[in-house]
Amino acid sequence: MIESLRIHGFRCFNRLEVNRLSDINLIAGKNNSGKTSLLEAVFLLGSAGNARMASDPHVVRGLEQGTLGESGWNVWDQLFNRLDTGSTIEIAGTHSTYGEMELQISSSWQPQTEVPLDRPGMDYSDDCTLTFTYFDNSGVGTDSHIHIRGDKFEIEQPTHGFQFPAIILLPRLKRSLHDDASRLANLRRHKRGDILLSAMKAVEPRLESIEVIYSNGSPMIWGDIGLSELIPLPSMGEGMTQIARFVLAIGTTPNGLVLVDEIENGLHHSVLADVWRAVDEAAKLFHVQVFATTHSQECVEAAHEALSADRFSLHRLEYVEEMIRCVTYEHESIDAAVQHGLDVR
Repeated sequence: MIESLRIHGFRCFNRLEVNRLSDINLIAGKNNSGKTSLLEAVFLLGSAGNARMASDPHVVRGLEQGTLGESGWNVWDQLFNRLDTGSTIEIAGTHSTYGEMELQISSSWQPQTEVPLDRPGMDYSDDCTLTFTYFDNSGVGTDSHIHIRGDKFEIEQPTHGFQFPAIILLPRLKRSLHDDASRLANLRRHKRGDILLSAMKAVEPRLESIEVIYSNGSPMIWGDIGLSELIPLPSMGEGMTQIARFVLAIGTTPNGLVLVDEIENGLHHSVLADVWRAVDEAAKLFHVQVFATTHSQECVEAAHEALSADRFSLHRLEYVEEMIRCVTYEHESIDAAVQHGLDVR
């Protein structure tokens, strides 16, 4: 479990410290306060400096790998605070198992003031390299690179694997229905498929069973809600799809991290407490640390109601004198806010 986090020079963060992290962490804050950027920073730290993760559409805000070259350097210069590619990004943390760890991201290229008119946003006359240096608890650094040459890019990966597995779920990206079915099949192989059924029943009590069925040559999750036929997961609604993918991600990432943006999407406030209990049960079973963002006061109150103080932390990102800082609420502080109707989103 990541116990503390320090971020310098990444996206909107000049300097940010997040302490007293828990098994389940809910990140609140106004729009553009850095909630999604915080998830991305944790995702990159978990990759142990594998540069390929920076080309993941979850980090480059939805662009597919096949189109990155067309987009040019601007895809990655947005990782740097104030677009200052001459600075070094630092994402560091303390992990309960791996100890101190740090990721540094630096660029070998500075944008020029004059760019070709037919290629706005980038000068293709220069080669660029984005370097990811990962320092483990021993202080030894390992490099990985993204080399940008013309309108193409190449990735030089490290020889070591990830420090710990991490999955990030963002609402702007649609996951493959095939992936969902494969993850359920994997859970069932280990006789743990009931954990998903239980979580989905928190949203739809009529659900009796879930099955993996091939349709048009591809597997898909189908559910029995008491009708004459099973219905596919997407037809059960956004809330069912959201909780299914969340729990499936947890079941696929034992001893790792699951990060989900806007967790309340598609979920009615009346089921949120039961959803949090289901998420907590899955996270305990697979020893997974959860980071989730929300805009919903009801979501905050439901998490506070459903989760114990030793497993849940609420962190609020807010601007103070043009800097983003993190305020972590004690259990008693959330109690007081709920009782007095104070908004902690």
